Amino acid sequence: MGKPSTITPKKSLRFGSFVFSPSREVSKNIKVYSRLFRCRKDGFDYMGQIKIDLQNFVIKVEVFNKNYFDYFNSSLNNVTLALKKLLFTKLLLEKSVPEILRETAFSLLKNNAIERKQSPTLDLIKDHKVNLKEIFDKLNTKYFKSEIKATIKWGKKVNKKNLTSFRFGSYDAKKQLIRIHPRLQQDFVPISVLELTVYHEMCHQWAPMKRERGMWIAHHPQFKEKESEYSFYNEARSWEKENWKKLMRPIRKKIIPDKVSTLSKKMRS
Repeated sequence: MGKPSTITPKKSLRFGSFVFSPSREVSKNIKVYSRLFRCRKDGFDYMGQIKIDLQNFVIKVEVFNKNYFDYFNSSLNNVTLALKKLLFTKLLLEKSVPEILRETAFSLLKNNAIERKQSPTLDLIKDHKVNLKEIFDKLNTKYFKSEIKATIKWGKKVNKKNLTSFRFGSYDAKKQLIRIHPRLQQDFVPISVLELTVYHEMCHQWAPMKRERGMWIAHHPQFKEKESEYSFYNEARSWEKENWKKLMRPIRKKIIPDKVSTLSKKMRS
């Protein structure tokens, strides 16, 4: 059985300590600025590289040993994004950093500010007639070539008080059954949050658990990479982190569970 989705208070990612390779002189016409780095985490060294496209303001980070990402119980997309920000900030703090890199930093900050202003309003559950089977079918066609075979239904309504966490959803590999928590039926929940939860559980069938270092890992790099392909991944995760307290409150709305929807899609080989 895959590890169910859960929501808990936001925790910071601990990347380890970083040391950059020596800085070198750059020409005024340089297009890409790159630096190697070494990361020390839990007694192990990991090598990597950061590349900054100074014309298109694009930052790329690569860690040569992919096992590094196994430390994090978060999507590969989220970890990589946070790592980019951390390494870029550390570069700017260096006294010998090229002036052209500082100019790029100001451009990036300006672009991010414009992006935040243009972010679209999230579509809410209250504006949709929610049907889990339709959501499953849409995601299955768009992201999995209709190769996921599973049954999906709402979980049982348990209206407990003083919750500190709850499972958004779960996937039972033996029964090929996806359950979605009824709290995600509430009017204020964005449809993208519900879709990401369904998509997350579908990913457990697409990228099954792996045994590494004597432990079973559900959210391994392949899983995280697939999960981050969901179009509104960042928006949905950001909403979850900002509204987890609201989701803990007792449900007031009367919820009528859907009938179990058995899906007979072709099983992925």
